[in-house]
Amino acid sequence: MTGQDENNHGEEGGSPADNGLATGLSIGLALGTSIGLVLGLIVFDNLALGLALGLCLGVAVGSAIGAGGTRGDGEQAGRGTE
Repeated sequence: MTGQDENNHGEEGGSPADNGLATGLSIGLALGTSIGLVLGLIVFDNLALGLALGLCLGVAVGSAIGAGGTRGDGEQAGRGTE
């Protein structure tokens, strides 16, 4: 093994935006599943309907968090130069 292989740790390519979006989506799926269980068991009394609505909501919120986190960093850096 060379020194370069040891520093890569098996990760190739990808930008920080991709990592942020993936993190946001995974958080959104977890949040959507829990919201869906609550909606399905308590509100709608239909688990399939609650999970469907909860997962859709979770993916939307998670992708917004993932994409918005990278966009916010760029705007703050631009303000300091003005």
